Amino acid sequence: MNLHRHLFRTAWAAWAMVAVPLTALAQVPDYPARAVKLLVANGPGSAPDILARQVGQQLSKGWSQPVLVENKGSAGGVSAVDAVVKSTPDGHTLLVGGDGAITIMPHLQQHLPYDVKQDLVPVIKLGQVDFVLVAHPRHGFKTVQDLVKAAKARPGGLNYASAGTGSALHLSMELLKQRAGFFATHIPYRGGPQGLQDVLAGQVDAMFIAVAPALAHIQSGKLVALAVSGAQRNPLLPQVPTVGETYAGYQSATWFGLFAPKGTPQPVLQQLARDADQTLADPQLRSQLAQQGIQTTGETQQAFARQVQGDYVRYAQLVQAIGLKLE
Repeated sequence: MNLHRHLFRTAWAAWAMVAVPLTALAQVPDYPARAVKLLVANGPGSAPDILARQVGQQLSKGWSQPVLVENKGSAGGVSAVDAVVKSTPDGHTLLVGGDGAITIMPHLQQHLPYDVKQDLVPVIKLGQVDFVLVAHPRHGFKTVQDLVKAAKARPGGLNYASAGTGSALHLSMELLKQRAGFFATHIPYRGGPQGLQDVLAGQVDAMFIAVAPALAHIQSGKLVALAVSGAQRNPLLPQVPTVGETYAGYQSATWFGLFAPKGTPQPVLQQLARDADQTLADPQLRSQLAQQGIQTTGETQQAFARQVQGDYVRYAQLVQAIGLKLE
């Protein structure tokens, strides 16, 4: 417990330093002075890629400067984070990253080329994506309780797919296994879509997957939606209960935010947060993203910093509890 308190305080001390009211300083007269590059710690077509491109397009109009999006999803997003922390801290090279690279990977890989608590500054949360627990219809599962009951009846007889060891999809199932007290064999893939294909084919029993890529398969009956992972029912699947409705306190999702390298001037950080927040408030943009399963959030720098440090500690505890290590 002392270790957990130490982790919490250390993370908070590092990130709270950047949490200054956005109204403290006025617009930076010379920012941006040239093109702004957004490095995305995921591949093309992913939720953070969609966010980066749509938000970047709107920012470009307001700034009258190009916003260039570059995907660097290799090594779990480590290459993107590394490139940003080593860039000139002037706000012209930024990271669009999620919990995987920022709050999970540091607990799985000992020799990262950076320290996220020291080298990155959270600017603003852009959005989040809920997961849905799906199963192949041949099992006859209708609810999350059905899956849990089957797993308990046949220990080791049930398996599940994920986007890879240590991914948010993997840890979402591990958290459910903890809460519900069952065992299922993990089958990691090189991405969520690859795992989903094998669930569709009946080669894997179940998985957590982002709502959007599973939606058409659920509607067609090729997959059964057992529960969604968020705190509330998902607007795209309003009839599907949350896991928390059965296992109180369960909540899991993945978030994506804008980060800058340490040393970026505070006025630049404030302008970035303010301009991005105004972009995310646009009803048309919010509607477009919602149709793709992305819930736009937009939070103050302080609130986002608190969520980042809180998840950092939460994942540290989960990884330790399940004894997870990268092979």
